[in-house]
Amino acid sequence: MLSDIAPGFDQRLIGLGIALGIGFIIGLEREWAEDKPVGVRSFALIGILGGLCGLLVDPVGGSVAAAGLLILGAILAIDFYRSEGGGITTIVAAIVVFMLGLAAVQGFWLHSIVIGGAIMVLLHWKKPLHQWVDRIGDRDFETIVRFTLITLVILPVLPDRTFGPYQVFNPFRAWLLVVLIVAINLTGYLAFRFFGRGAGAWLAGALGGLVSSTATTLAYSGLTRRKPDYSALTVVVILVASTVVYGRVLVELAIVSPTLVRELVFPSAAISIVLIALAAFVFLRSRQPALTDAPTGENPARIREALTFAAIYVVILFILAAVRDRLGEEAVYAVAVVSGLTDVDALTLSVGQLHADGNTSADTAWRAVFLATLANLVFKAGAASIIGAPELRRPILATAAIATLTGLAILFFWP
Repeated sequence: MLSDIAPGFDQRLIGLGIALGIGFIIGLEREWAEDKPVGVRSFALIGILGGLCGLLVDPVGGSVAAAGLLILGAILAIDFYRSEGGGITTIVAAIVVFMLGLAAVQGFWLHSIVIGGAIMVLLHWKKPLHQWVDRIGDRDFETIVRFTLITLVILPVLPDRTFGPYQVFNPFRAWLLVVLIVAINLTGYLAFRFFGRGAGAWLAGALGGLVSSTATTLAYSGLTRRKPDYSALTVVVILVASTVVYGRVLVELAIVSPTLVRELVFPSAAISIVLIALAAFVFLRSRQPALTDAPTGENPARIREALTFAAIYVVILFILAAVRDRLGEEAVYAVAVVSGLTDVDALTLSVGQLHADGNTSADTAWRAVFLATLANLVFKAGAASIIGAPELRRPILATAAIATLTGLAILFFWP
């Protein structure tokens, strides 16, 4: 601390410096933009005004901050009236700079700096943000609204305590994991909507894996029925999407059971390298046209799907707890295989929750999750060979067999 190096140094001077700096950088952006009468000097002075009000809060009281904000508001209102209603964004930014200056002097240095930087970026990205909003269709906006309902309306009202046998069902925690999965799916869905239509096989696989590797496999396999020339590239899409599964699994475990991430990260990296190598091999041998078509993804924030996932998660959680209690830890692997055939996320979160609660060992937990991903890979390969064109069958079965055997070797021989 500076007070240790220079006794008597008033650290509120640093807050004033931060207030001045925030006003300067935001004013610089506003003056750089076209037709902005409130520029770098005005914003710097507004930041200092907020800082001085923050400096006087302790000896005078909070009324001085309120008075400063009222005076600034009156000045900005006059300017707004004289400019015939223009520049509302700049006016709001000025008020924010005042508040950040006040907060900086009160000791919230990091908060002020981070928010100030974010405000500058937000102001500067006006055109890209408006272009992004213009590209959002009715379906995309409905998806965002439903995610808001799932996250901000349903989640807060759920009780945060356990119920039922084995004391493993917590409504709040279960729905929080639903929010996590929907958020991951929504990120992939929106990215796919904006980039996936003309994306190549590698990007299509990565985005599809974010949404759902199983759904991606089924969709692209069906596409090969209409366009058999896409068969080899569809194998690439499936393998890449299956690789992304391991990233999803690690993110999910980082939320519910961070210690398991250390156990699973290296086996996941090993099998991911194999999957990517197989995808590269198929891609380099392919003589097919570029993948320019893409199936339309499903809305990832539908309430029915959210409720279905929550139900699957709770059921698997109960089954895992019951199986472990009655048959021992080894029986968890059987549940992992069956559940992993269609849903790795629910199994991952259930096993992670059991480990976090101390109901299963780390070794059993990571191996169960890893086994579920292999079972899911087998299911996807089988489904693709049935749904897809005949040209898809041989390459997907061969590559999936190599990856699965490698995964089993990792599972049995990893220390």
